[in-house]
Amino acid sequence: MFTPTGVPARRPWLRPLIALGAVAVAFTGFWALSVLTDDGKPPAKTADKASVGECLENRGTDAKPVLFTIDCKDAKAEYMIAMNPGYQGTCPSEFDEYKETGGRLRYTQLRLCLRPLHR
Repeated sequence: MFTPTGVPARRPWLRPLIALGAVAVAFTGFWALSVLTDDGKPPAKTADKASVGECLENRGTDAKPVLFTIDCKDAKAEYMIAMNPGYQGTCPSEFDEYKETGGRLRYTQLRLCLRPLHR
């Protein structure tokens, strides 16, 4: 029967090499995932970054709208921004009004007058 007499040789360089390899594999996986899921389109702008004349798509509900800019020729376009009266202004009655509130006092941050495209 064989009995080892010495202590096995230590390899202090092995742990950092394994850790570096794991980081490289994780980075490569995230990169591959981002390449595979990228559709080549620029990220969608939300309503707070939209300007007059741009069209919006509601990806939320009527009670809690989540508006994103979209090409006006797209069938999903629901509204066109007719005017931006500012946070204290009001919209004429022929337009739908969209407003975003925020902060601790729930003040109005954004108000847009929207013209429906499909009615």
